[in-house]
Amino acid sequence: MNAARLLLGACAALGASALVPASSSVAASRRGTTLHASFVADFMTAAQNAVASAAPGSGDKAAQKLIDVVCAPTGVDADAVAALCASYAQYEDLASDTFTGPGQIAKYFEEKYPEGTRVVCDRIAGDSVSGGFTWHREDANGKEGLRGTTFVKFEDGKLVYAREGSEPILKPGEATEALLKAATANIEKEDKVPTYEKRSPKGAAQIADYLWNEAYPKGATPAVALELFAEDIRYEDFNYPSPFLGKAEVKDFVEAFDIPGIDFVPTELSKGDDACCFTWLVRVNGNDGPKGISFYGSNGEGKIDYIRDIPATTPAPLQQLAALVNPALRKF
Repeated sequence: MNAARLLLGACAALGASALVPASSSVAASRRGTTLHASFVADFMTAAQNAVASAAPGSGDKAAQKLIDVVCAPTGVDADAVAALCASYAQYEDLASDTFTGPGQIAKYFEEKYPEGTRVVCDRIAGDSVSGGFTWHREDANGKEGLRGTTFVKFEDGKLVYAREGSEPILKPGEATEALLKAATANIEKEDKVPTYEKRSPKGAAQIADYLWNEAYPKGATPAVALELFAEDIRYEDFNYPSPFLGKAEVKDFVEAFDIPGIDFVPTELSKGDDACCFTWLVRVNGNDGPKGISFYGSNGEGKIDYIRDIPATTPAPLQQLAALVNPALRKF
């Protein structure tokens, strides 16, 4: 699908009412100016979402079903989200709580995404069963706000589970690293012989599965992961204010978190060669710790060129305060 067709589709999604010219009166002119600004923002949102969902096979992805109703150019449709849900569906927001059933989930979306809120899909991953997407909020002027990632799982055409992670307002960064090291200070790093099979998987899902379910649990070091990363990798860890760009910066980062007593355990992992999404928890000294969500993207050579990690931000009083100050962007 070419760019022209994407833009035409985006325009059609807005509806004809946004294209009606304003009258010549002063009051109507002012309304027309507001309408024009709103139309431009709606158009750009629709275009961005159309481009993000135009990847090969994106229409068959489970995540696309939620994108269609959460990232609509006219705003988040809470009732449409509820209609997607199984009666026992669970929607877990790492910044607040877990909501069960269509009624609770609809109420959650109504309160978190007031009228006029725009959510723009950036990337999509997965297959017809599970997957995820990265996103950001926008206001009517196209200003970017809070960023996040959502994982979804469907059964018999209905949403049964979702986990949403969003960036914390404060970026604890190195403080988190220091805290984890302090929590495991009494644990000595074992000098054990690696038992994993050395392989060179290609594609986002295969690499994520290999690293987290096979290599790391059996003694691999970060060097194994780095061999599977592209030279121009972009690594977004939302505990930090800026992304890590290039393999050299990423190397320093991943080696800093190679801490004895800290294990990252994937709980749900989608499929996908070009991108995958997965949920996880951290075990600290054998005890369940923070939850999180990650999104991996791969390049044409099958190496990882994009990572977004989001740990749970609860309790999140600053994000709640930001929602009161700026409900559209949820940022100060």
